[in-house]
Amino acid sequence: MTLAALLHIPTVYLLTGFGSLVGAVILLWLRREHRESSPALSLFAAGIFALGVGFMAFAAREPLTGWLAPLVGYAGFGICAVLIWLGSRQLYGHPRTEGLTLMAGLVLVGYVVALFALREPSANAAIARISLSSAFVVVFMGLAAFESHRSHLIASLRSVRLMRALLILFGALVTVRAIMFLAHGIALHPDGSAPPAVLRMFFAAVFSSMPFAITVSVLSVVNSQLSARLHRMATTDDLTGLVSRRSLQESGDRLLASAPQGGCIALLMIDVDRFKAINDRHGHAIGDLVLRHVAGLLRHTLRRDSLIVRYGGDEFCALVPVPSEAAAFIVAERLRANMEASPYRLDSERIPVTLSIGVTVHRHGKTLRQLLDEADRRAYRAKADGRNRVVADDVPLAA
Repeated sequence: MTLAALLHIPTVYLLTGFGSLVGAVILLWLRREHRESSPALSLFAAGIFALGVGFMAFAAREPLTGWLAPLVGYAGFGICAVLIWLGSRQLYGHPRTEGLTLMAGLVLVGYVVALFALREPSANAAIARISLSSAFVVVFMGLAAFESHRSHLIASLRSVRLMRALLILFGALVTVRAIMFLAHGIALHPDGSAPPAVLRMFFAAVFSSMPFAITVSVLSVVNSQLSARLHRMATTDDLTGLVSRRSLQESGDRLLASAPQGGCIALLMIDVDRFKAINDRHGHAIGDLVLRHVAGLLRHTLRRDSLIVRYGGDEFCALVPVPSEAAAFIVAERLRANMEASPYRLDSERIPVTLSIGVTVHRHGKTLRQLLDEADRRAYRAKADGRNRVVADDVPLAA
C-alpha cells in the first residue's frame, strides 16, 4: 500500500476541519466555567472555527469552484491567525483597543482582497497565494507568541511558555512550507493544485494537529491562571491586599532560609493603637479604610523584598531584611514616626493613627514561631508603656 493511500490528504483536511469545530465548541462551552477568561475563549473559539472552515474548504476542493476553495481556505487561515493574536492579548490582560481591532480588521480585508486578485488557476498564482498566506499567518502568529512572551506570567506558568513555543513552532513550519514551495521542493500542477507528494503529506499531517494543540494550550493557560488566582485568594488578605496569616509560616520560613550570610531578618510585630476607639467613633467601614491606610504606609516605608502580613484584626507583622541588628530598630522607629506623621484623612477631619511595635531579630536556632512570640511580647510591652513606641530587647524607645 502506498503512502498516498495511507494518508489521503483531503480526508486529513476534512477530519481536521471537524476536529476544529469540536475544539471551538469546547472553548465556547467552557466560557461558563471561566468567566474572567470568557472574552479570550470566545476569540480563540472563533479562530479555531475559522481554521476548521479553511481546512474543510481545501478538503472540498474538487466540488467547489476552482478558485473558491483556496480563497476560502487561505482566508480562514488568515482570520484564525488574527483572532489568535487578539485572543492572546485578551488572555494575558493586554488592552484590546477599538483602534487596534479596526486596524487588524482592515488588514484582514486587504488580505482577502489580495487573495481574490490571485484567484487565477495557475502555478504562479498558487505560489503567490501560498507566499501571501504564509507571510500573513507568520506575522500574526509571531505577534501572538510575543503576547505570551511579554506576559508577566511567562516566568511562573509553564503553560504560557508552552503556548509561546507552539505558536513559534507553527510559524516556523509555515515558513518552511512556503520556502519549499518557492524552491519547487513541492511541485505544482499548471492549474496551481499540488500532487500528493511526501512533503505535502508531512505538512498536512503536522498542521492537522494545530487545532488540537492550540485548544489544549489555551485551556492549559486558562486553568493555570485560575489556579494562580485561587492561590492568591488563599494567601492574600482581602481587605488590605497583604499576605494573609495562613500563608505566613510557609512564606516566612522561606524568607528566613534565604537570608544572606552576615545579614539579618528583623521581625516587627505592629499593633494599631486604640483601633477599637476608631471603630466605635467612626464605624467599621472607616475602620477598614484606616487599616488599608496603615497597610499602604507599610508597603511604602518597608523594603520591597519585605514580607508584610495582616496578622489579626488590628495587628500586622513584617519580616524585613536588614544589614544589622541596629538597623532593625532604626527601620521600626522610622515606620512608627512615618505613621504618626500620616493621619488618615476623612473629609476635613484627620484621624490620628499611631503604632506600637515590638522588634526582634532572627538568630541561629530560632524558629519563626519563637520570633513571633518574642516580638508579640515586646509589642504588648510597647502598648503597656504608653503606646506609639518601639520596644526591642525589652528596652522601650520612647517616641
